[in-house]
Amino acid sequence: MSLSTKHALADSFKKLLSKRSFDKITVKDIVEDCGVNRQTFYYHFHDIYDLIEWIFQDAEDNLNQDSIDWTTGLRTLIQFLHDNRVLILNAYNSISHEVVANYIKEGLHPYCAAIVRHQADAMDTPVLQEDIDFITDILTITASGFVTQWIGNQMKLEDKTLQSMNKLRTVMNGSIELMLKNLSENRP
Repeated sequence: MSLSTKHALADSFKKLLSKRSFDKITVKDIVEDCGVNRQTFYYHFHDIYDLIEWIFQDAEDNLNQDSIDWTTGLRTLIQFLHDNRVLILNAYNSISHEVVANYIKEGLHPYCAAIVRHQADAMDTPVLQEDIDFITDILTITASGFVTQWIGNQMKLEDKTLQSMNKLRTVMNGSIELMLKNLSENRP
């Protein structure tokens, strides 16, 4: 029941966002739309910001992270962001760029880690975990930077940033193995 109530509150919030901006929505509006009382809202969330963070966390938990293809993860994340455009843009413009940027990094990190680990396992020489973590961070920060830039450009599907993300995929394919090799060969 608890998780379904959280989802119901989140759905009401998203529905209200389609009609008005974040700063015009109150907890009272959400609970009235959802058909629950204020106490129920506060049982689950401290405030609306907490609700938004939960929405991001729930979405991140539900992303398919079984694939070792980080570009699949990027496409999945882009699709979620586009499907929830109103929420994302409101969060980005009203709350904090950092909250949205952190969600994106956390959403992409498992995909990036999986592909770097896969490349490291395929190498002839052992690779240090710190090198894997370092390259995972590079890949995650780079990809999330493009996504955050796209959000800052109001998430236009014809945006050059989306084209750049495709180029990033092309550049990174093959580069991960090279980065791992370079780090392994240049150990002090």
